[in-house]
Amino acid sequence: MAMSRIGPKGQVVLPKEFRDILGIGPGDRVVFDMQEGKVVLTPVPARTTSDLLGILRMPKSVNVKEARQDYQDHLVDKLKEGHSDG
Repeated sequence: MAMSRIGPKGQVVLPKEFRDILGIGPGDRVVFDMQEGKVVLTPVPARTTSDLLGILRMPKSVNVKEARQDYQDHLVDKLKEGHSDG
């Protein structure tokens, strides 16, 4: 068991042992959900640009950062939908 404090901006430091177990670090995205009165944190899998090839219809010019962000946002939405089914 580990303990952390909530900072003035509502931020919580996730202890290193948990970050290591989850394989997450600075800049990684996570989804928060409430289940039976407890907060559940789920990492959003990181995807590479090559993972997107063939999935998205590509226009002539692609902003890779925007495409990656759009895809991660899509994953977050899907994870939220899955957790709300309950």
